[in-house]
Amino acid sequence: MDQEQITAIREIYWNIHPVVGPAFIYGLILITSIVTTWGVLRDIARWRKGRPEARISQIPARAAEFLVQIFGQKKVLRDRRPGSMHALIFFGFLTLFVGTDVIAIEEDFTIPAMGHDAGQILVGGFYQSYELILDTLGLAFLLGLIWATWRRYRTRPDRLDNRGTDGWVLGVLLYLAISGFLIEGLRLANQVIDGIPVYEQGWARMSYVGFAIASLFRAINLGDGGSLGLAIHPLLWFTHAAVTFAFVGTIPFSKFRHILYTPLNTFFRDTTPMGALDPIPDLEAEIEKDEPRLGVATLGDLTWKRRMDLDACMRCGRCHANCPANASGAPLSPKYIISKLADLQRGAPITFKDGSVKQLAELEPAEGAALDVETLPLYGNLFSEHEIWACTTCNACVHECPAMIEHVDDIVDLRRNLTMIASEVPQGVKRVLEGIERQGNPWRLPARERTAWAEGLDVPVMAEKEAADVLYWVGCAPSYDERSKRVARAFVQLMQTAGVDFAILGEEETCNGDPARRMGEEMLFQAQAQQNIETMKQYKFKQIVTTCPHCFNTIKNEYPQLGGGAGTEYEVIHHTDMIAGLLAAGKLKPVRPLGEKVAYHDPCYIGRYNDIYAAPRAVLSAIPGLTLVEAPERNRERAMCCGGGGGNVWLEGEGEKDINAIRLDQLVAEQPDTLALACPFC
Repeated sequence: MDQEQITAIREIYWNIHPVVGPAFIYGLILITSIVTTWGVLRDIARWRKGRPEARISQIPARAAEFLVQIFGQKKVLRDRRPGSMHALIFFGFLTLFVGTDVIAIEEDFTIPAMGHDAGQILVGGFYQSYELILDTLGLAFLLGLIWATWRRYRTRPDRLDNRGTDGWVLGVLLYLAISGFLIEGLRLANQVIDGIPVYEQGWARMSYVGFAIASLFRAINLGDGGSLGLAIHPLLWFTHAAVTFAFVGTIPFSKFRHILYTPLNTFFRDTTPMGALDPIPDLEAEIEKDEPRLGVATLGDLTWKRRMDLDACMRCGRCHANCPANASGAPLSPKYIISKLADLQRGAPITFKDGSVKQLAELEPAEGAALDVETLPLYGNLFSEHEIWACTTCNACVHECPAMIEHVDDIVDLRRNLTMIASEVPQGVKRVLEGIERQGNPWRLPARERTAWAEGLDVPVMAEKEAADVLYWVGCAPSYDERSKRVARAFVQLMQTAGVDFAILGEEETCNGDPARRMGEEMLFQAQAQQNIETMKQYKFKQIVTTCPHCFNTIKNEYPQLGGGAGTEYEVIHHTDMIAGLLAAGKLKPVRPLGEKVAYHDPCYIGRYNDIYAAPRAVLSAIPGLTLVEAPERNRERAMCCGGGGGNVWLEGEGEKDINAIRLDQLVAEQPDTLALACPFC
């Protein structure tokens, strides 16, 4: 027979006992299924202890984003080097998993149902393509694992921490990748079909990695059907199978649980705007209870989705690396916010940012209560005051997280409990909240001075005009801060020059409530929001424009939670969008050359929160003689926070270096003459 005419084919249990081999596999499947199912059900039972939360709406949108994030690896690839490493592992693992499923389908379904010849899948051209793809992606899997091991144990970036199971899991996967190729090599070096060695068939070269290994085995007398090669093969085969199923069985018990839970967490992600914090459901009714639950004081106060977050986290440290508070040396790291809660949920020792570890027995339960992970006070045990208040709510952590974890909502919920229940807040927070409640602004300045900035500009007021195309929401900073007043005056003059029909609320305007909400005082926020919403309902306008990103985000994304008309009754825009539109329409035309190099800083609340990147740059680029430069790597959605968000503009930082100083160093890297900002806090 001409050896080239032998059909390419895969014998599933080659050199394996026809009864023992399948029995071994089915036994492992049974045991692994029981163990894995038990582990998953245990985790689900923990999530179900969480408070209710609606996350079932918008199924098509959730499914579409699921495909993009999981199979497109969109967020993972945002960080190119580790993203590429993960993609090699992910697509390699996925392909090998699917390849194994094809074998199972042939062996357990198509051949029993259709007969041996008709039911064969791995035959001919399909089998050759199958081998080429599996060898290529298997090699990618192995290279990704080697890269991951080198990165974790040799170059190890600061954002990674090593725990005992990390090395074990990497070792297991490396063993599976290597042993899989060794088994393939032994098969190709020793298998004979119709008296002709498979190694001599042209199609054997499609398994190019295995073929290269087979060549090596033949060179060292482990091929050509020799007894030693035939003895080693089943030993490797059974060990490989046992380790594979052991790995699968331990997935719910190791950091690789994210294989199961990150896709699930992605599907149930928050579909509301990034800039909208979750409101406290039925706030007024909750307040009336004898023991109201406001915010998060214990693990049991988290919703089921937030508890799922904890198991989706793989401690990759992207949030840690991009957190401005962490970069400043402050106690906060969003990674450890989540990992400490995850440790507690699993009843494991708690690992802190400084590397210290506390056993559960070392933690202090509530007075008179037994030690219970569900009721253990988080503040004081897991989290310190400086840790909770260091967050700038910039959402860099949320933006970077490939597991769709909602760190900022967790931190704000911790603040809510401290503010509204425990009344344990820094003095600076108390002063801000008192100012908003009493004077309608966080600086505690007289409400009657709110319109002093507009003196001499003949700015129309809604109470007199009743209707206008545009309501200019001035905000507290432009009303009281001297530098921001100049911005408000300049913007008004631009609108007047362009013929915009606008008006302000004047003394009817009060703080939008953003600082109160970010500081955890949800009751005060809702009171401010409802007052402003009722005031705005008295007048007719098509747009609200703001010069403050915090006002913009709150009115646009959070007021609708309380009946605000953004998106339905009126449009909310940032002043950079308006100016860009007026420039494009020819209603404004810069004429004086600037002759300067300008670096633009992206504020978090219009950038990451609301994707406004083009308009500010279009405005700057329209100025004659201006050269626009960017902070290297830290611009647009990856721009670093100035440090002023989350109420921190009124608080003293606890880091080794001020966040704004770190950001300034980034911005001056290109040696600009001027820094351009679009936020009063920045």
